[in-house]
Amino acid sequence: MLRLSRPAVLLASASMVTGLLAGPGAAYAADTTTNLTAAEMTAALKSVATMSAAAAADGWKLALDIHMGNEGAASGLMLVDPADAMAYNEFTYGAEADAGYFVQGKGVYGRINTSPERQALKMMGRSSVQYSFTADRTLTLADITEGTDPGSMLAEDTDHAGSKTVHDDGTADYSFIDEDGLSVTAHVDTAGKLSGLEAQMYTMHEQFDYTYGAQQVTPPAAAVTISDSVLALGVAYLDMPAAVKSVATSGAAAARKAACGHTVKVASLRKAVRGASAKVKGVNVVKVANVRGGVKVYATNPWTHASVAYTVKASGRKVVVKKA
Repeated sequence: MLRLSRPAVLLASASMVTGLLAGPGAAYAADTTTNLTAAEMTAALKSVATMSAAAAADGWKLALDIHMGNEGAASGLMLVDPADAMAYNEFTYGAEADAGYFVQGKGVYGRINTSPERQALKMMGRSSVQYSFTADRTLTLADITEGTDPGSMLAEDTDHAGSKTVHDDGTADYSFIDEDGLSVTAHVDTAGKLSGLEAQMYTMHEQFDYTYGAQQVTPPAAAVTISDSVLALGVAYLDMPAAVKSVATSGAAAARKAACGHTVKVASLRKAVRGASAKVKGVNVVKVANVRGGVKVYATNPWTHASVAYTVKASGRKVVVKKA
């Protein structure tokens, strides 16, 4: 699932292929090429970034295409709706796919795509759910689009000598090679906006294509959404029998160790078992209750109502664990 995380899913996934980026564009009938110094390149691309940022104010779309030689290919899509402060990302790499909706001041809707999560939803009777929601009131649209929006793509590492090629249709390409040997080409439309960015190194190639204009982003409906905390609880309950047994046995072992070969004290045993219980998956699945001579370790699945219980009792220098 996706949260991904705080930066956009597309950007996070693209980090899997660090170092990609692009080659020269198609040849035109009448190209005019001018060499640029590093200072001239920086100034030119700063102007492109400014024009692009202004055009992106109403919305924009990014299509990402990556080819990694023998390592395969990947693709991505980002839709940004500044009016509603929302964005949508999707990224596909081989058989793996991820997607998410991001809402400023609210949080992230990540697509559910792992087997344990799907099993948990089935157990909960919510198989139709497709997205997990993680609340984050501090999330901003700038966080979501950082590093991928057309205004910032040319904000750094452009101080390299290179060339400007003007085509007969009025579009232009700015090309340079950075200090790492990465060949970069920025495609600029007739209005001076960034229309695409390519980079290439060896057999790896990455291309960003930008489209400007209002975008429609609609977060998933409540019927197909579940909170991340409830989903995590459901996943934890999949392992409920093993979790209860683990608390009972590890708590018993800790109590025996603390006794150092002497008589196991009931109070010490209860403390040891409760300490073991606090470590289960970070979710409050297992409960511990005092019984005569020790504790009862148990859990009940709130969806299936199945229960598992063990007693852990002091017996001289031993600790006896029994399934209840």
